[in-house]
Amino acid sequence: MMYPEKIPFRRILVAESPVRPPGERHAKPLPCQVGLLPWVVDRNWLTICVLATFRFDPSSSLSPIPLEPAPPRRLHAGPSEPGEPARFDDFVPMRLAVDLTLTGHVEILPMPSGTLGPRLPARHAEVGLGDRRLRFEVQADEPGRIPLRPPYTRALHGRAIDLGPAPCHDGSRHHFQHPEDFDLRAYQAGTFEIAYEPDEVKSIYIAGLGPDPAGAMEIALPAYAPRALVDYMQPRVRRGDVRLFLDGVAIDLDQSTVDVTWRGLVETTDKPHLDVDRIVLGWAPPARWTEDPQGAWDDNLRELPRGRFRYAVTREDARKGEDPPALREEELLMARYETWGHPNAAEPEMPPHEAAQVAAELSEGRWTRAEVLARHGIDEYTWGIEERAWAQRLASVREEPDGGPSAEYVRAFQRASQELATPREAEITPEEFVEIAAKMRREDPTKVLAKAGLGIAAFGRIERRFREKAAEDKAFAAELARLVEGEETRYEGPKGGETSEEGRG
Repeated sequence: MMYPEKIPFRRILVAESPVRPPGERHAKPLPCQVGLLPWVVDRNWLTICVLATFRFDPSSSLSPIPLEPAPPRRLHAGPSEPGEPARFDDFVPMRLAVDLTLTGHVEILPMPSGTLGPRLPARHAEVGLGDRRLRFEVQADEPGRIPLRPPYTRALHGRAIDLGPAPCHDGSRHHFQHPEDFDLRAYQAGTFEIAYEPDEVKSIYIAGLGPDPAGAMEIALPAYAPRALVDYMQPRVRRGDVRLFLDGVAIDLDQSTVDVTWRGLVETTDKPHLDVDRIVLGWAPPARWTEDPQGAWDDNLRELPRGRFRYAVTREDARKGEDPPALREEELLMARYETWGHPNAAEPEMPPHEAAQVAAELSEGRWTRAEVLARHGIDEYTWGIEERAWAQRLASVREEPDGGPSAEYVRAFQRASQELATPREAEITPEEFVEIAAKMRREDPTKVLAKAGLGIAAFGRIERRFREKAAEDKAFAAELARLVEGEETRYEGPKGGETSEEGRG
């Protein structure tokens, strides 16, 4: 009997575009985790899950308080272990609403002696992501740091309420094969009272849980949101632009962090690891994705060569608590150079004077490329991005006002080039210059210059020196023209076909 050959598992590459906040020169990848989950309902789907963690400063006077990127936690898969606090299961197909969860502790102090009323006052708190908020109380029998979970957390009418993540449906029991009428709400992990439609979400609001029992905090949502482009293995299948929806906000008051998850899905086959070639992850302000997705993608794809390249996390990786293997050197090199096909170059990151200095030294031809780049602390790949970026910037110099980076680059290049001039250049006479120029038009220019003890940059400086002198000195200009004509006659003859010696023969 013939058995079908087992198809080896192939990991899916994720190429993550970096983020450049306004006013910053350097773009950096935004810390995040990217997981993939294949599942079935009416057809084969692949869910893309993106998790990012942010810090906030509870003492900030800004309103709303901004979020700062932080190292993300690991992606979780499956139900929590017995005895462990419940946690988000990130490997779920979809959440139909945005889950809000709250964990941590709050300090409850006893009332001063002689005060009427209960010895330990309840904390009256409020939490929400929009206009609709949940009011609750935190009560305890003893003072101290009280955990935000039952039996200490109660709704205003007295019912215990759990604000932390709750265990959701475990789809792995049926290998994530769902009947068509399956209710995806089974994958919600937060209390239904603070589950939101995406368009309801405005900011994160917390009241009554800080050092000041009467204080409130409004925390801004992340400044950037992700979106995905899916490249398929088969050329006939067009690339898919996948919108990722915000579907989870987990607040940890003890750590002053917020875990944010986005999720989106794309149709695939029963073997997604053979169907999907690569996923490109881009970041932009949410409004930019809505108003100008094409422009947002152009910015992301231009900067993608500076991005991060790694394999997506699988559910099995998360269950084992392991990271996917790192790309091998040749795999990383291939992944990087596959991003260079976009027609627009990245924005330059090196200051004009630094980029011009490197370009000037390379154009001399007196040192190897590796020596020049090592001297400036950059590698070949980084310089390749900068070189293309500055070439495109200089090509569009007409669109830039005088005094802009392009003009600064040109001046810096000329200055650096002049500083690299050698004594040999000053020895070149007009006669030698004309002779070298004529030979360069007929022979290998590199060999001609090497024989003359010059490089291409040195020849350019000599040419510029004689051109500027000719513009100021009419007699010198006439002499230079006579030398050029004489050199052409010597090589080509009066009519330009044969040399004068061949004509006499």
